[in-house]
Amino acid sequence: MSKLLDTTHAIKLDAHVDRVIANAQHLQRVLSTLKGIGPQGTFLGSRKLGRFTPEYIWVAEASRLLALVSIACKTGGGPGLMEAPHKGCKDAGRIDRAIAVCADFFNGEEDLNPFVAEGGHVFHMPDFNSRHDGLFFGSMFHCVLWGRLGTIHELYDLMNRLKHNLLAPAPVYFIERDGYWSDKKDFLTQSLSDELGPRISPEDYAMTKIVNILETTPEQFVRNLLVDIGY
Repeated sequence: MSKLLDTTHAIKLDAHVDRVIANAQHLQRVLSTLKGIGPQGTFLGSRKLGRFTPEYIWVAEASRLLALVSIACKTGGGPGLMEAPHKGCKDAGRIDRAIAVCADFFNGEEDLNPFVAEGGHVFHMPDFNSRHDGLFFGSMFHCVLWGRLGTIHELYDLMNRLKHNLLAPAPVYFIERDGYWSDKKDFLTQSLSDELGPRISPEDYAMTKIVNILETTPEQFVRNLLVDIGY
């Protein structure tokens, strides 16, 4: 029985190694293609906020302005706030500036949004790590929009990578209204006790900026962003 278990384990491990190698080769091809697309930024957000919400409209307009200066908008490729940046690219007449880094490993993942499907760049990623690599690497900035568990997962992976210099330095913008991100930041960075300190160090937020869509127009945001990235 022990030899049988050892053999089964070895077979599974070999299959895993083969999969890791195949995924790495796929990622290499994706990153090489992304590099050739030119300047780009990442947008992380929920699929739940649709086309008539203030959030969607604001993000689509900001992305349109970015596409007009040839900055590509990279998202997860789905509907909602993953779609809004790609609509902005379409409205600018630059659908070639729309990039989708899709999660092929999710069962029941929604279809690719119709805007990027019209002529944008679409990459199908086989696991979380390679998807995050595709979303983050090469981006001159990162916008974190409204989102739930999936967006939170992406956000903290992004911030950890930036903190430990696993990505090139780039500003992170929390796009919000009604305290959506700023309230969370205040909660996480408040000290629990002298021994425990805060849940997250305030220094870890040094790379981030809060952008309230009720106080900042898309034009103002894009103008400030371009200054931040020296574009």
